[in-house]
Amino acid sequence: MIKIIAETRVPKENYEAFAALAAPLVAASQKEPGNIFYHMHRSRMNPEKVVFMEGWEDQKAIDRHNASPHFTSVLPELGRLSSAEMAIETFDVIL
Repeated sequence: MIKIIAETRVPKENYEAFAALAAPLVAASQKEPGNIFYHMHRSRMNPEKVVFMEGWEDQKAIDRHNASPHFTSVLPELGRLSSAEMAIETFDVIL
């Protein structure tokens, strides 16, 4: 399994619009072949910090996801509502 953590900052005045755009992305991503989990989180300590945590079976599933219309159409819009560039890190599950 490959895990992805994608983190950004969303000003509080943009959070509702950001979450409304992200909801269909999360729902569609969870239904994709090869997806194990896909969730959006908001920090309790810093409410402007938003993190997407994803689990995928393999790189092919990630590549399909990254090319999907529900991902490519929403990502630029989410970026416009963010105050920081999305920081994305991938992890191989060891244990």
